[in-house]
Amino acid sequence: MYHYIVKVPSSGVLTTEDTIIDRIDYYNDRRNYLLYDGGSESEKRFVMVSKQRLTDSVKKDLREIFETTVITENISVKTIDRKLVKKIQTIKSLMVKDDFCGEQETLFTTDSAEQIIEKANAMIGYTQYKKFFTGFADYIDRTAGVRAKSLYNIVIINKSGACLDNHVALIYGLLSAKGLLTEQVMIKGDKYEAQSTEKESKFLYYIEDNWKTDDAGEYYRASDEVKLLNKIRRSDNIYVTVMQQSEYDKLSMLDCFASAFPNKVTIDDLTAEEKLEYIRSIADEYGFTIEKDSFADSRFINTAPIENIETSVRQAIISKLSANDDGFCLNISDINTKPKKIRKISAFTELEQLIGLDGVKQTVREIVAFLKKRGKNAIPTLHMCFTGNPGTGKTSVARILARIFYEAGIIKKDLLVETDRGGLVGLYVGHTADKTESKIDSAMGGILFIDEAYSLFTGENIDYGYEAVATLVKAMEDRRTDFVCILAGYTKEMNDMINMNPGLRDRIQFHIDFPDYNESELLQIFEKYCKENKYRLSDTAVAALQAGFTRICKNKTQNFSNGRLVRKLFERTRMKQALRASNNTITDTEIQSVLAEPDIAALFGDGKSKQIGFRA
Repeated sequence: MYHYIVKVPSSGVLTTEDTIIDRIDYYNDRRNYLLYDGGSESEKRFVMVSKQRLTDSVKKDLREIFETTVITENISVKTIDRKLVKKIQTIKSLMVKDDFCGEQETLFTTDSAEQIIEKANAMIGYTQYKKFFTGFADYIDRTAGVRAKSLYNIVIINKSGACLDNHVALIYGLLSAKGLLTEQVMIKGDKYEAQSTEKESKFLYYIEDNWKTDDAGEYYRASDEVKLLNKIRRSDNIYVTVMQQSEYDKLSMLDCFASAFPNKVTIDDLTAEEKLEYIRSIADEYGFTIEKDSFADSRFINTAPIENIETSVRQAIISKLSANDDGFCLNISDINTKPKKIRKISAFTELEQLIGLDGVKQTVREIVAFLKKRGKNAIPTLHMCFTGNPGTGKTSVARILARIFYEAGIIKKDLLVETDRGGLVGLYVGHTADKTESKIDSAMGGILFIDEAYSLFTGENIDYGYEAVATLVKAMEDRRTDFVCILAGYTKEMNDMINMNPGLRDRIQFHIDFPDYNESELLQIFEKYCKENKYRLSDTAVAALQAGFTRICKNKTQNFSNGRLVRKLFERTRMKQALRASNNTITDTEIQSVLAEPDIAALFGDGKSKQIGFRA
C-alpha cells in the first residue's frame, strides 16, 4: 500500500463541491481511495491510499476529478502522526468493506470551530440550543484524549416542531472542526437502519426516527431498542437523535440509554418576537419587508410552529411574485393562516379499527353502555385485569380505554400512566411504599396501567414487590372512585398472582382475556405495517406470508408473541428489501429469506423452514 497527502488549490477548482463528491465516490474502490482530511479557504486536503505507485495514470485521474493540477506528497515515517494513522486505518477498512444502511452524505467542512459557533449564535431564537452548543464545544476540549466511547452522542428533544436539519448540520460542523470525525460523512436513517449499519469509521449517524412503542404495546425495554442502544454505546461513530419529551422520559429509565446518549439539548419554540424576526429574515431573502404591526398580535404568530410559519411565508411571497404584485411588503392578510382541519376520530372508532380482538371490543362496549345507563357509581370498582400473551394489544386497548372512559365522563382526565415493577419497587425498606404511592398519585383522575404485574410476585420470601402490592391494594380500595387500575400480563402468571392475594382478587371487577391472533389477523397486521411505511406487497409475497403464518399458528407455543412477531418479520423484511431493490415492493424473495432464519424457522415446529408459497 502507498500513502499520500493530496492538496487541491481551492482557486483552481472549476467544478462544484457536489460534483467533486460524486466523482470521488465513483473513483473510490479496492485499489484507490480518497478521504477528505480538512482544509482551508485556500486548499482542501485528502488522504489517499493506493495499491500502486503514483503513476501518470493516477495523476491524470486526480486532475480529472478536481479539474486542476493537485499537489501530492508521500506520507513517510517522518511526516505521519496519530491523526494520519487513524485516517489510513479507516481508509483500509473502507476499501475492504463499506456496509451501511441509510442515506449517506459526504460533507467537506472548512470552517473553524469558532466560525461554526458564530453561525450557531447567529440563529434567530433557540437560546437553550446556543447555550448547549457553546458548552458542548468546551466539553469536547476538556475531554480531548479520553478514550471512552459514546462521549459525544446527543439526544435532541424537539418541543418546537421545527425542522432540525440545520441544528444537526452545525453539530456535524463542530465535530468535524474539532477533529472527531475521521470520515467526513453524515448518514441519515431510522432506528433499524442504524442497527443494521456495520460501518465503523468515525462518522456522524443521524437517527431520524420516533422512538415510539408499536401497536402491540411493546415497551421501550424491548430487545430492539436495547440492542441498538448497546450498539451505540460501543460504537466508534457519533450518534445524534431527535425525540419528543414523552419518548425521552420513558427511554431515560433504561440504564443503557444514559451511557448511549450522555448529552441532551431541548429545542423550545421561538417567542412571538423571535418568530417576527424570523419572518423578517425570510422576507429579506426575496427583497421584501413586512408590516410588523399586522403580525404582532395574530394567532398565526402566537400558535403556529416555526416550520409551518416558514412554509406559509415563503408560499405567500412566491404567490405575490407570481401575480406580478408590485408591492414588496408582506402583510398578515397575504398569508393563509387557516389551519388545516384535522379529522379526529372517536376513541370507540379507534377501538373498532384495531385488528381482531372482537371479544375484547364487545366487553368494552358492554361495560361503557352499562355505566352510561346506570352511572359510574353503579359498580363498586372499575379496576381490571388484562390477560393474554405478549403482543395481543393489551397496552393499545388500555390507551384507547382511557379516552373512551374520559369521553363518556367515567373518569375525570384523558390520562393513562404506564408503569411496571421498576416504576413501583424501590431499592430499600420503606422506599417502595413511597414510590408506589407517588405513581398512584400521578394517575389520579385517570388510569394506572401496570404491565407484567405478575413480576411483583417473585416467589421470594424477601421481596419489596409484596410491599408494592400491599400499597396498591389499599389505594384500590380507599381511592377506588378516584382512579382505575389495570393489571396486565400473561394469563397463567396473572391468575397465579391474583390467587396469591385475596385482597387483590376482591378489588378487580373485570377480567378481560386477549386471545392470540389467527393467521388472517397476523397477515392484516403485516399489511398495516406495509401501508404505514409505504411498502407494497406482491401477490407472491402475500401467499408466502399466508402459508408461513398458517404453519406458525399451527405450531405456536404457550407464550406466542403475536404482534411482536409480525413487527420482527416486517423489520427484517424491509432491511432485506432495501439491500435488494431501490423501490418499495416486497416480494416473496424477502419473505422466504426471513422465514428461513433460524429463530423464525424454529416456530414451524420442525426446527427448519421449508420453501413456502410459490414463485410467479
